[in-house]
Amino acid sequence: MSHHTFTRITTTQTPLSFPAVVASHMLPHRLPPPSRRCRRLACNSSKGGKGMVRFHAIELQVREYELDQFGIVNNAVYANYCETSMFQVFYMIGFSDETLPTLLESSYKFISPLRKRDRFLIKGRIYECSPARLYFENFIFRLPNKELILENKATAVFLDKSSHPLRLPPFVKSRIDELNKSDKQHLL
Repeated sequence: MSHHTFTRITTTQTPLSFPAVVASHMLPHRLPPPSRRCRRLACNSSKGGKGMVRFHAIELQVREYELDQFGIVNNAVYANYCETSMFQVFYMIGFSDETLPTLLESSYKFISPLRKRDRFLIKGRIYECSPARLYFENFIFRLPNKELILENKATAVFLDKSSHPLRLPPFVKSRIDELNKSDKQHLL
């Protein structure tokens, strides 16, 4: 005979202490920052942006544990896909695990769901950089027909030990310029 040990877990429900809808008079009244508060770095001298010219691509397949009860990829999993793409771009630029930037914000536009065993392509790049921030864009496409599934925009920063933003390391601009130059030569 086998003996099974069962653990009893008890939970208590606590009432929510915050309002479900925030009244507009409770929001802070701050003006948005000026659009040109600090000088932008010219991360790319070519036409079309101040970031990477070409996208970095990763091909993956939906795994069983990424599905929700309806058999489609859970919305939270798309954040993992986009972060995977961003980290691959970071490593390509030359960041190590100790010097990776921190994700500041990320927004998603869901267009169509991925399902069990779907193969898909994530394309990501830095499309702009400022003295203290890197701006990413990621796109997810279902294969083989390259149907657009998701669009993502994200911002990353470097933080010091006190969680204050730091300027980008000097090698970032030169490394992005190198990658763009090699991409242009490759295309010629």
